[in-house]
Amino acid sequence: MIVAHDDKRHFHIHIMLNKVHLETLRAHTPYRDWFILDAAVRFLEAKHGWSHTPGPMRWDEDTQQAVLQSRSERNASRSAQQHPTGAAAQFEHYQDQESFQSYVRREVDPRVRSLLARQNVTWDDLHRLLSKAHLRLEKGESGGYTVLAVDYNIRVKASDVFRNNFAGKINRQTTEAALGPWTPASTSGYEADQHAAQHSGQHDARDNALREERKAQRHAERSSLMADYNQYRNQQRAVCKGLTAEGREARQHLMVSLRQRKKEIRAFALSWPDKKVLLSQAAAQSVLEARALKLSVQQRRQEVFPKNLRAWVADRAGEGDARAAAQLRGWRYADQRNQRRLDARLESDALHIAPSPENGTSADWSGFAQQRLADEQKQQILANQIAATRIWTINRKTGDVSYALNGQVSVIDRGRIVTVLNQDRAAVLFGLEMAIQKFGSRIACDGTVEWKRMVTKIAAQHGISVQFTDQEMQHALHLLQRLANPRQRQQERGGR
Repeated sequence: MIVAHDDKRHFHIHIMLNKVHLETLRAHTPYRDWFILDAAVRFLEAKHGWSHTPGPMRWDEDTQQAVLQSRSERNASRSAQQHPTGAAAQFEHYQDQESFQSYVRREVDPRVRSLLARQNVTWDDLHRLLSKAHLRLEKGESGGYTVLAVDYNIRVKASDVFRNNFAGKINRQTTEAALGPWTPASTSGYEADQHAAQHSGQHDARDNALREERKAQRHAERSSLMADYNQYRNQQRAVCKGLTAEGREARQHLMVSLRQRKKEIRAFALSWPDKKVLLSQAAAQSVLEARALKLSVQQRRQEVFPKNLRAWVADRAGEGDARAAAQLRGWRYADQRNQRRLDARLESDALHIAPSPENGTSADWSGFAQQRLADEQKQQILANQIAATRIWTINRKTGDVSYALNGQVSVIDRGRIVTVLNQDRAAVLFGLEMAIQKFGSRIACDGTVEWKRMVTKIAAQHGISVQFTDQEMQHALHLLQRLANPRQRQQERGGR
């Protein structure tokens, strides 16, 4: 059903369709349908000769198909669409090219703003800056300013391209007060530039060839460096996978040993309370061995885990690799360019807040590294507390075994139930791991809401594989695991 409406300022239509197949009864759910719709728009534009509307796709006349634009093509199209006004907008719309006005805004205006933000700047400084872009600033009889493209004799208003400094009476007066009395640009300077350009034309081809050769050499060196880094990263990842497999086999061996030990204890000619004590001791010892194994594997993985690209390149540069040193210089130049562009965008009459200089330039990731180190230290402290667990008392009548952590009785093994007496993190973690060793991964928890919330949080933080019979606890555990694992959330979104 298609319904046309004119109840708004723009004429529009509504389309309602059936997504359920009439025979298979399966619902059709499009994925990334905006690309499909945009491709259909490109087809209709080419079929009916309509004007082009910018979008992620473009029409290829050779293949007669809609193709996805590259990132550079989309950025160019997006920048050409920023602030189009008047004849420039019509030119960009009908010619599908960037107008002179948009070019000056994008390329020259940031440099003009950066120049005029300095102290003791004159009109000659502004003219020299514009002459490098083959532009000339002229002042009209009524006081307005225009920008002339010397090579093409095209003019635009300065208020349209240099809006921060020439748009509006107040901005124009502020600029004139800063630059002093008006001084026109000397045409002799432009003629000299053109003369020099003609004489240097014979050297341009040679210089361009040399620049292209150096550019190709730098590209080859970067590609070779990246190939070496990828090889190093793959090797280190393979080592990490091997350590993980070794840890998995060692854990399986621990479980087999625990089962064999339990079987031997049950075969002893002892009373049941004495057997319960021995079984509890075996489970507790298995928990400590599993934790020690887990920490050992984590430390070994951390030692061989591949470094990030910048750290690896810095190490190679320290070893004398010329390719790595060149890459570090390239990154430094890129950072400086980005900083200059950022400075050009900053308003002079606003408050700008940044990290203090003593924090360094890597505050965006160093804080996360320090936080990760602090978390590892906390984990080590917790592991040390659990490793210091010892039997406090044994009830020979019932077989209950009480374990002390941090100098106080915290966990009681009662055979079919493990009781945690306080909300100390080490006690809760030890009790939870002992219960899993004794009863398996599916366990039931009985306690207050606060107790259940703490158990769920600790299980998620320490990556314990457990399944709670309480549906609310299991749901909360799933949510906490998703919050702690962004990659899992991305995979779930992709699956939907």
